[in-house]
Amino acid sequence: MFLAEPPRTRYDVNFRLAGIPVRVHPLFWLMTVILVATQDTKPVDVLMWVVAVFISILVHELGHAFLIRYYGWRPRVILYSLGGLAAYEPTWHRMLPQIIISFAGPAAGFLLAGIVVAAILASGHGVHIDWEALFPMPIRFDRYASRNLTVFVYDMLEINILWGVLNLLPIYPLDGGKISQEVLNHLNPAEGIKQSLMVSIFTAGGMAVVMFAKLGDLYAAIFFVLFAVMNYQMLQQYNDRFGGRGW
Repeated sequence: MFLAEPPRTRYDVNFRLAGIPVRVHPLFWLMTVILVATQDTKPVDVLMWVVAVFISILVHELGHAFLIRYYGWRPRVILYSLGGLAAYEPTWHRMLPQIIISFAGPAAGFLLAGIVVAAILASGHGVHIDWEALFPMPIRFDRYASRNLTVFVYDMLEINILWGVLNLLPIYPLDGGKISQEVLNHLNPAEGIKQSLMVSIFTAGGMAVVMFAKLGDLYAAIFFVLFAVMNYQMLQQYNDRFGGRGW
């Protein structure tokens, strides 16, 4: 999700998973807690949320990393702020491999959500789909006797389904935005990047309106406004560098 790898700190958590180096920046823990913590939130719910986000984002970035390694590069995973980054140094560039690498992250999350649903069914609990409640999450399941387990399972499904779908929107630097940029740049090398940034701005702006006006989610609306502003700044920098004419 991020454009650049954050600097190392003395508080980083470092480990390897499946031969891939993983680094967790301290801001990952802080921002994850801030995202859910309120005066009414129980500490155990915050803990369940942090664990669910950690597992889900790690699986997402490993989805990217495994495909990066498949194409012959050496990936490293960094979890930072509200997301993560599968970093590598590409030695060549083709559209299709880049699209597959970008899609692999959300796909890994959808697969993890499928595993969670299978576990729910295997435990004898029903699963229901409510298409009228796409947000925050269309999948409902019978509650467990343990409230904490119910909260954790719900968090896992919400993160891997809802965040996965949103991550595929054509908004840079989300995975969908990277895919959009690859396709548009392939179809129109002269204007593709500019076109992808304009698509990002309008999509992010539209999502901000939907989140606030339709769903009443102020935090999500602010999130998409920030994306729109960031892409607008990138478009202006692109125009300044290559002599564009604004919009």
